[in-house]
Amino acid sequence: MNKNWRWLLWLAALVLLGNFIVLMLYGDTLRSTHLFIVRGTVFYPVAYLNLAIGLFLLLILITDIIKKEE
Repeated sequence: MNKNWRWLLWLAALVLLGNFIVLMLYGDTLRSTHLFIVRGTVFYPVAYLNLAIGLFLLLILITDIIKKEE
């Protein structure tokens, strides 16, 4: 894998995992607003999608590092 792509994927994975944390925290604050309906239908599914994609990218990058060492 190209070095520039690896750095971009590391950055994307960290942004996606950070986005998961922000969406989970922001989704919990929606209980006190009139937008409580979107908490379960928008914020949580998008947050879990960000978590899954971020972890998948990290898994790809870590396996790439392990394969390079062999």
